[in-house]
Amino acid sequence: MTFTISSIDDRYTLDGEKLEEECCNLLLDCILDPVTENGAFPEEAVEIMKQELIDAIESVKGDPRSYAAQQGAKAAFDGEPCGLPVNGTVEQAGAITPQSAYAAYRNLLEHSRIEIFCAGCSDFSVSENVFAERLGALTRSDICTLEPTPTPLKSVICRKSEKFGTQQAILRMYFKAPQLADRYAGAVLSMILGGMTTSRFFTNIREKQSLCYYCSSFSNRFKKTITVYSGVDPANVAKTEHAVMSEFMNVCMRGITEEELEHAKLELYESARSVYDSPSALSAWYSSQITDPEILTPEQFAKGARKVTTQQVMNAARIYALDTVFTLSPEEVE
Repeated sequence: MTFTISSIDDRYTLDGEKLEEECCNLLLDCILDPVTENGAFPEEAVEIMKQELIDAIESVKGDPRSYAAQQGAKAAFDGEPCGLPVNGTVEQAGAITPQSAYAAYRNLLEHSRIEIFCAGCSDFSVSENVFAERLGALTRSDICTLEPTPTPLKSVICRKSEKFGTQQAILRMYFKAPQLADRYAGAVLSMILGGMTTSRFFTNIREKQSLCYYCSSFSNRFKKTITVYSGVDPANVAKTEHAVMSEFMNVCMRGITEEELEHAKLELYESARSVYDSPSALSAWYSSQITDPEILTPEQFAKGARKVTTQQVMNAARIYALDTVFTLSPEEVE
């Protein structure tokens, strides 16, 4: 759960107002002293938020890409937290009461790990003092630990499919590498395969072979996975899957070119540099690393990526193996 507040820097206030301190206290007022009735959240507010949550859960079924991502993750990460729907189920949402919601919130305050990120021009010493004083008054114990673990590779490839009211099929392929230790090589590999406009999937599968409408990939360094997603004509699903595997095997056996490597490094560099475009992006950069043994600045990450060699990328590709294939296909018309 994330709470956020933003304001202009104190240097730019009209009459010298101390907005940094005021905003910190306002945020903490909301967190530490929310509106309650008889030791629970107000029933009317809870009912409104329950309906919003249910609407969000059901809206996934109206978006083929989102639904394919949800169901694909369910198959790929069965039994793991990341395999669960982000917003839960309609049944779970419907069972929420003002009392259970408030109890869950108190549990969050008392036992969760709290991370505070400040981004801007200030040295944030004022913020540090305010948060330390007010959060220090909380009674906290048994703080939870965050230890993401790589997702295990299935002994047999999992294949699942569903019918959906759409004209095109959606193919999602999950590759796992539980033993991968080189985070930089993994990022470069995913970029070369399907993470940029000159990627192999885009150039060879979409443009040259015309097998799909789109074909891209992204990596997850916590779970050590590469997910490939593609929109295809139902008749080309098998061909597209074969083409994706061919591109993966090509990297494993023949490696990559220096030109591909440089393009991928440049993409990662530009992505890291764009973190400074906004305070929210900067906060997101650092908050994504709270479970890492070492927190890297954008510059440090870009420097690490620059050192990746073609051999490292080839070695990383050889560690990955296909784990799950999920297909969302159009419903048959009689």
